[in-house]
Amino acid sequence: MDFRALTLPLQVTTTRDDPIDVLFNPLLQHAVRYDVAVGYFSSYWMRDAASGIAALAANGGVSRWVISPSLSREDWELLSTARSNEARQEIIETAARYEYAALQRALTEDTRVALAWLIRDRVISFRIAIPKNALSGIFHAKMGIFGDANGNLVAFSGSYNLTGAASTNWETIDVYASWHPGDDRRVQAKAAEFERIWQAGDANLEIYQPTDSLVAKFVEITQHTRRPYRLAKPASVTPRPALAIPDYYLNEQGKLRVHQEQAIHDWFIKLKGRGIFQMATGAGKTVTALTCVLKLAQFCSRSKKKLVTIVAVPYKHLAEQWCDEARAFGFDPLICYEQFESWAPQFQQRLRDLSLGASEYELVITVNATFTGERFQRLLQDVDVTFLFIADEMHNMGGEKIRTVLPAHAQFRLGLSATPERHNDEVGTRAIQDYFGPVAIEYGLDEAIADGTLTPYMYHPIPVEFTPDEMDRYRDLSSKIARLFAQGGGDTEEPSIALKMALLERARMIGDAENKIGVLRSLLAERRDSHYNLVYCGDAITDGERSIERVLAMIGTELGMRANKFTNEENNEQRRAMLDDFGAGRLQTIAAIRCLDEGVDIPRTETAYILASTSNPRQYIQRRGRVLRRAPGKRYAAIYDFIVVPPDGSTLDDAAFNVERRMVRKELERVNEFAASSQNAGEALRALGEIKRRLHLLDC
Repeated sequence: MDFRALTLPLQVTTTRDDPIDVLFNPLLQHAVRYDVAVGYFSSYWMRDAASGIAALAANGGVSRWVISPSLSREDWELLSTARSNEARQEIIETAARYEYAALQRALTEDTRVALAWLIRDRVISFRIAIPKNALSGIFHAKMGIFGDANGNLVAFSGSYNLTGAASTNWETIDVYASWHPGDDRRVQAKAAEFERIWQAGDANLEIYQPTDSLVAKFVEITQHTRRPYRLAKPASVTPRPALAIPDYYLNEQGKLRVHQEQAIHDWFIKLKGRGIFQMATGAGKTVTALTCVLKLAQFCSRSKKKLVTIVAVPYKHLAEQWCDEARAFGFDPLICYEQFESWAPQFQQRLRDLSLGASEYELVITVNATFTGERFQRLLQDVDVTFLFIADEMHNMGGEKIRTVLPAHAQFRLGLSATPERHNDEVGTRAIQDYFGPVAIEYGLDEAIADGTLTPYMYHPIPVEFTPDEMDRYRDLSSKIARLFAQGGGDTEEPSIALKMALLERARMIGDAENKIGVLRSLLAERRDSHYNLVYCGDAITDGERSIERVLAMIGTELGMRANKFTNEENNEQRRAMLDDFGAGRLQTIAAIRCLDEGVDIPRTETAYILASTSNPRQYIQRRGRVLRRAPGKRYAAIYDFIVVPPDGSTLDDAAFNVERRMVRKELERVNEFAASSQNAGEALRALGEIKRRLHLLDC
């Protein structure tokens, strides 16, 4: 039955009617949602409405409560003087603890058990509201919203505060139904206002979620009692397909590659489900990780346990890619990013499905920006089943903020990265190693090429001279950087702003050297009919125009090649279409800045032109990996690496000469790394022989 079949009053007055009988219980018996914000909450109302709340649970419904605890004068004085959020949280937590304890004492045994089970089953959840800023009184809300399975809503507004005293006072409650003419706007306004309060969107309210320890204390009675009501499973549960590794990843023996099988075995058996897969870019980290999820889900099923897997990735397009792979395994992943309201209810429902036995495992994929947010972290605390946390490109988890929110209650942990060490960050590197555990497998590029996992490649370092003006600016910047270091700008763990800006400007000069576009034009002019080209550009802006726009204009307009850009400006649909066109040969060239550095799968790439690269090994190793993925018909890959060198023929003093030597020495670190695993290592290293001799760098 839906709400429309009920005879609802327009108004309830306590001297004539019992609100429990004429309003609350009838609605709760047909509701799947009940949101309420009240100034007071006590055991009396819970006793009286217990049957209605039990019916809500049987309907598979949920109820959210925003309440105001009873605070003493001393509590208010402490709150008004508390300077930190942590101090305020402690005061509210203490008050809430007394409130919960008083509620327990006041309830009859049966109702106490019922409420404990309702909280444990996530039928009821609480938030605590405390006024702040210009407000000095209590949170004195007087509203609620009921919803049925057909989307009908009923809202109430009035002085009935869900306490025993309220039922003896003269009180009035106004009732609004969404299907009544003129009521819909009021109902929607009440629903929106509640959501704003629940999500801490009211600037004059502090919203607290009771901690796990407080809730655990309150529901511990459920360990010794039976659930006193029935929980309904969803009306229709669509059977999930059996989990299985897609056939196209398996060999004739039905196995993954040897290194993948070894990684999975060692993670489970040797490391007990905690460790790092340090595997070359393109060597199948995602597939290996999803196989771990599959096997853990099967193990939990046999053990009659439930499993939640959370996968955190750095970018949205990488999250979409993970979703595609997970679906191929038979999972039904939930993806979480952007608007909280678009995924949070589904997240909560999936946790509830686990509690109800409607689901054995759930897979949630999110991006790091969402993962670190307070709202996602609150939901994460509701995970009370077997928990696997996976971080793709796990080196990002060592950042100063994100490493503080890594879920401590995840029993199983898996970090994925070709380069798990953080560049120039020992503290962050140590933090993620301590969290995820030791390396389960180290599978490098040479092994991957030798095994046929990755494509062999030819490496061509291309010297590009700075113009004289650029070289002068580079020397001036280097002198400035040296002065800032001498003044202490680089002595601390966090460099000064001035030093950061100078270092960034110098790095951008190398990435966007003026002569690079001309050299690229010469190389592509001989290959106008070629396909599957990837160009990595710098991010500098000159005369209001970005480097990538100049590159695109040269490739598309001057050479007449079909090209497009891959930046943070394109949405996921545009990116998918672009990569489809690229793989099908309809698009010859993609120009990118940094968005392709981590995780994007573009296996059809055959030739890469690296115009810009940082000195961070992680970035240039990731970029090389984009080019080496296997694809049908692809036998070799080629990398053209643009190496900035000083202009020839200038007369230099010792200081200027040393600046040039250091500049080229940094570039040679990447050259040596790339050349070592290439098919033409000797030829590649000889290409810079003359410059090495000129700058006395033959030992590099």
